Amino acid sequence: MLADGTVEAAEDSRHGAAPGPGPAVAFLREHPELAGLVVACLRTEAGRSGFMWTDGTARTLVRVWVDPFTDPRGNPMGRVLVEPCHPSPYGLTLRELDVLTLIVAGLTNNEIAERLFTSPRTVTTHVDRLLTKLHLSGRAAAAALALDQGLVRLPFPGGDTAFERLGLGRIATAARGGAPVPSPVPGPTRSLRRRPLMLGAALPLTGPAAADGREMLLATRLALEEINDQGGISGRRIELVTADFDVTVPSAVQAAFTELVEQEVDALTSGYIGPQDVAHEIAADYGRPYLHAAALDSMVSRVAEDPERYGGIFQVCPSDTRYGPGFVRFLTSLRDSGGWSPESNRLMVVQGMWPLGDLGRTEMSAAVEAGGWTLETVSEVGMSDAAWQQIARQVRAAAPAAVLVGHYFMPGSLAFLRELLYDGPPILPYLLYTPSIPSFRQELGPLSEGLLWATVTGTYSDHLGRSFAARYRSLHGVSPGRSHAGIAYDRARMIAGAWSQVDDPRDHRRVAKAIRATIHRGVNGAYYLADPGQAALAYPEMTPDPSIGQAHLVYQIQDGRQRILSPTPYCDGRFQLPPWYATGAGARTGTPPGAYVRGVRARTG
Repeated sequence: MLADGTVEAAEDSRHGAAPGPGPAVAFLREHPELAGLVVACLRTEAGRSGFMWTDGTARTLVRVWVDPFTDPRGNPMGRVLVEPCHPSPYGLTLRELDVLTLIVAGLTNNEIAERLFTSPRTVTTHVDRLLTKLHLSGRAAAAALALDQGLVRLPFPGGDTAFERLGLGRIATAARGGAPVPSPVPGPTRSLRRRPLMLGAALPLTGPAAADGREMLLATRLALEEINDQGGISGRRIELVTADFDVTVPSAVQAAFTELVEQEVDALTSGYIGPQDVAHEIAADYGRPYLHAAALDSMVSRVAEDPERYGGIFQVCPSDTRYGPGFVRFLTSLRDSGGWSPESNRLMVVQGMWPLGDLGRTEMSAAVEAGGWTLETVSEVGMSDAAWQQIARQVRAAAPAAVLVGHYFMPGSLAFLRELLYDGPPILPYLLYTPSIPSFRQELGPLSEGLLWATVTGTYSDHLGRSFAARYRSLHGVSPGRSHAGIAYDRARMIAGAWSQVDDPRDHRRVAKAIRATIHRGVNGAYYLADPGQAALAYPEMTPDPSIGQAHLVYQIQDGRQRILSPTPYCDGRFQLPPWYATGAGARTGTPPGAYVRGVRARTG
């Protein structure tokens, strides 16, 4: 790499590894901001420099080392090591790296709090935690270790002030095109920026729901980028603060929400959570607006029964009680219209372990009786692939006309389908939510063709939905799924809209009132949250008016695309019998006996 910024393949062969398949140089070409910092290292420092850097998604955290040298012709060159850091060194969070960086500059806890727009109490908590993780007893030792091991984060949190005497300070100044400052400017220096609004998001970036978590993250970042490009909220930027967690583990939920509260975010958000009651109680104690998509009627009732305590909590989707009756009514309509001729009148429901979930069994039973069906239910299926494979064999033996798969995670759902779609009686699987994730179709391959699935909150195929998908692709290089990406985008837009309606965005009661009073038309439909339980209405089950509800959408995968079959006026396709429905697996996939299709064995009788 030349000092003028030209990227050359002069990296040390020992240090060519970088995130993804490409070398360090390719990684720098993909991230010009980082390349600018590397060039600044070569321009300003004669010795080795090391620092931490993350991209705009906060998913790519790297430690960068730059070793300047001069080639035989006298040209300034540099060996660059780009080291992926997941997990981060010593398990430090991004906010702990920020605090450690400001400790290096010699700032006190009060000064760090001012720089990070938080409280001294929160900073004290971060300092205690990072010292524990580093196994050190003092700030001076932490600062020395941070410089020695390249744990200082660039760009500096809160600006370059107070770093002028450090080599990394000169690098930061050069990277932004300024002349290095030899010494701090005398007198007090205060940032003139207004404190940003902090949106806290509990996201499952690792674990069984990681594919969903990444979509939530990318869609939220798209929304905030658009809002900030338009001037933010009364001149305030919105910044995203994330906490990773496993959505099935109560202690992980507790830790994630506690982390967000300790960072004093101005609103909380999350997708679906198994122990949602844990999140509800922390949010209620915190008192600031909380928007979630857990789809749990038990949590809606909790809000309705105690509005004083839970008045700032909103469920931005209808509840899962819509799923069971919706499944039966859709199949009844499909049968009665002649679109499908089932070989029996038996239906099955298999439900995973979701402690607070309820698929609306009472209403479903009434729909079963009205439609002339019989129903068998299997509950509390475990998380393992083996458990779902066993249930699939049980379903095949029972040979129902159709089976509702009440499971929200890809691994178990894929294992179930791969086992179910062996030779056997024709059975229509009807899934909830999971096929919305783009990687679902990639993993299942040809057997995904013709699958039916439903969601109480999905992205429409109208102009708003298509425009959102195009902007998402443009920013992130991948297409969004058809559910939680849209929810996360709409959720960020909703809280921003409520902040913009009040004089003080930190007047949390008025913000909650603004959320209740506003009908928000998003990419996943209309959000009207003024009912006592403060949850979205399902169209057409809970309201005949689509302008105040979210459509309970039934999709079918056709030619690799998601087509909406129900309800009107959102349909853009008609039901087609799946190619694997009526014949043996070998004929269904066009493969010879014993062959494999994306990991699914094709068998013949």
